[in-house]
Amino acid sequence: MTLDDWLIRTATKEDSFAASIGTSQAAVNRYRHGLRVPRPAVMVRIAAATGGAVTANDFHAVPSLAEGRASPCLFPGSLRPSDDV
Repeated sequence: MTLDDWLIRTATKEDSFAASIGTSQAAVNRYRHGLRVPRPAVMVRIAAATGGAVTANDFHAVPSLAEGRASPCLFPGSLRPSDDV
């Protein structure tokens, strides 16, 4: 689910959501409209604040396992098992 969808479905205002994840209302507006991708630490807070409804994959148009499709590897061969992720 996108952040925009979640905010609409839960009738959550941008400013109150921003306060709950420790960022500005302007940043939330950019995240919800795809103008900015949250940094990893902010993505973790977004996932927590939405109860897992919005995840990092939702900012990158990667299909979720819940949709019955495995997430594709965007860069095949770029990671080896020993790589730190």
